Amino acid sequence: MNHTVPGRRLAAAILTLSTVTAVAGTLVTAPAAVATTGAVVAAAGQSAEQDAVPYPGGSFAGAGPTGFLTIRLVDGERHYQWTRYKDGVTTSLPTGFYTSSLRTDTVMKADGAVYTMYDMSTGAEPLVIDVSALGDGFDRARAAGSELVATAPNSTGGRDIHVIGKQGDTLVDDTVTGLPRDAAITRVWIDSPDTAVALYTGTVDGTLKSRVAVVDLKSRSVIEEYDTGRVTATSDTALSATHVAWVEQPTDYESTLVTVRRDNGATQRLPLGLAQNVPIELVGDWLTYGKPGGYNALYDDPQHALTARSLTTGATVKLLDDLTQGLPGPEGTQVVSGGTLAEGEGLYRISAGTDGTPVAELLANSKVPTTLGLASESVPTVLDFDRTPAPVPMSWTFSRPAGIRVELTHNETKKVVRLRDYIDGSTTNSVKWDGLLDAPDHRFPAYNGDYTWRMTARPANGIGPAVERTGTFKIVRKPVPHDFDDNSTTDLLARDRSGRLYRYDAIFSMGSWPHLTPEQLGHGWGVHDQLLAPGNVGGSPAADVLGRDRSGVLWLYTGTGRALAPRVKVGGGWGVYDKLTAGSDLTGDGRPDLLATDRTGALWLYKGTGSISAPFADRTKVGGGWGAYNKIVATGNIGGGPAGDLVARDTAGVLWLYLGKGDGTFAARTRIGSGWGMYDQFIALGDADRDGRPDLLTEHPGTGNLYYYKGTGNWKAPFRPAITAYNSLGPGRLTLF
Repeated sequence: MNHTVPGRRLAAAILTLSTVTAVAGTLVTAPAAVATTGAVVAAAGQSAEQDAVPYPGGSFAGAGPTGFLTIRLVDGERHYQWTRYKDGVTTSLPTGFYTSSLRTDTVMKADGAVYTMYDMSTGAEPLVIDVSALGDGFDRARAAGSELVATAPNSTGGRDIHVIGKQGDTLVDDTVTGLPRDAAITRVWIDSPDTAVALYTGTVDGTLKSRVAVVDLKSRSVIEEYDTGRVTATSDTALSATHVAWVEQPTDYESTLVTVRRDNGATQRLPLGLAQNVPIELVGDWLTYGKPGGYNALYDDPQHALTARSLTTGATVKLLDDLTQGLPGPEGTQVVSGGTLAEGEGLYRISAGTDGTPVAELLANSKVPTTLGLASESVPTVLDFDRTPAPVPMSWTFSRPAGIRVELTHNETKKVVRLRDYIDGSTTNSVKWDGLLDAPDHRFPAYNGDYTWRMTARPANGIGPAVERTGTFKIVRKPVPHDFDDNSTTDLLARDRSGRLYRYDAIFSMGSWPHLTPEQLGHGWGVHDQLLAPGNVGGSPAADVLGRDRSGVLWLYTGTGRALAPRVKVGGGWGVYDKLTAGSDLTGDGRPDLLATDRTGALWLYKGTGSISAPFADRTKVGGGWGAYNKIVATGNIGGGPAGDLVARDTAGVLWLYLGKGDGTFAARTRIGSGWGMYDQFIALGDADRDGRPDLLTEHPGTGNLYYYKGTGNWKAPFRPAITAYNSLGPGRLTLF
């Protein structure tokens, strides 16, 4: 009786066993230290109890009572290894092409017409069978114990099955009886040293039929036959004492399992749908089956599991979560490579449990989890968008293909963006974040500050639970003068006719504005007849707002990042000025200053202090004659000089540039161009497009259209031609600043 290998084995701490090695083409006994790789050796203090021996890698190619055969491709060459169950000792076989004699410990080397059989359990003298004397026409033989099975053409155009062996030194060639003479043999599967199953097409009782034939190799005869549907060379078969089973393929992509009771011919058919190359085996009164390739599959398919189906009740049991290969094992068992979520990838034996239901036992462990595993991740902890602009790459590497979803949350506001990666077969999943957060009707630049990320990865093959990881990062940028929500991008402030104040974020994709839903900052702003966005005049990093009420009092609203603090009174008497503008650093101290013209045409400079309580120093007169202008706008440094600049429009619609000298005065004016009289509002936005140069926005009072002028940094032509942006709210509806 063949030896049955238990599911748990003992491994000695120091191996003193012998193994099999190759000497001059013959396998003989040799010391283990000479010819083995991958032996299991327990470290000092380690328990000798081992769950399973190590799996040596490569593809599973056959299993017997004491060990199993594997094959690895290295640099295009096949390397065969035999591994013992009891201790994991692995023997590398000499160069050649090997197959396994299924359910036995025999491996066979094929070298042309010469076949050499090695008993890997005993190391006995190999058996050599040279079939060259039988002539040409034989296909490659398969091992059945100590004999060969092959097909060869006969004299009537069909093929016969031959059983070839040796009696002493004499070559014996027997032809299997019972097949029609015109049999076109599709496949011969050696189920055991005693039996085989053949798929063929031939004339039976005057009719061409496709059939399954059970072959008794000892009597050299077909002992049973059954009609079958379409089969191919990849259609697997299985045989037990009570049943015969095979896989039909109605189309090239579909499979149907057929099982027949050998005593009465009762037939069961189980369509699998889209499935190819399905390995099957009969284990007691159960049929096992599955679709190989689940571990690396890019789609979810329940048939990737190894399933056992009762031939008596129709009940099913999942044995493995994914299946790679399955072959007959000793004593009516099946040995398969695949994996379970509990024990991972490896080699498993499928056998009948105490109640007859098949169970899976791990024989050799690949140390590769079947569950999705995270190998590494790359997520920055600090994002400085001034130094490294978006998109920001984030990546996670897994043990096998997966699809990921990433959620980024701004901790303070709970604003979120969700990123999703598609499954492309790679184990590394990368997403690129464009630096925007989601709002109901648009996306906007992310705020500065602390964020939490959450990554959820779902296995592409649907096997096992998802993997979830969380972490944190921070966004930092330098503040910009026209930013009112702490994302270092330009905002546009707008007051409607009812006195409500709104913020429009990151407008300069400039497709059409303001079609996006703005954020309301407050109400009651109708008390002001002048509103300015001067940048940071109060000393905090955030931008501030200045408002002059109708009694001539100037008020400061200090920015807090995403809101405006309660107003602070700057002072009274500001009603003497007909024009106010602020935002340029005219004195070179890094703080924005304020300019005002009175009704006599004098221009006055209020130098910024950076103090909330007293944001401006006493005024200094810059000069006279400014009554010629009906608009003045502090633009920042648009001319490439040492300080902030000023543009002024005269009553003829001509726009003039005054380059700041850095001491609060200006160089002689330069004519920019004419035709600017059609605009009602001028808004110095700062650097809206983040190219390092301040820009300008204007509004046409008749149409409400906005015109965006990109700064050039060239004082001779400080603005590029206008870009038109449609204002859907219509003309005269908003006061912009």
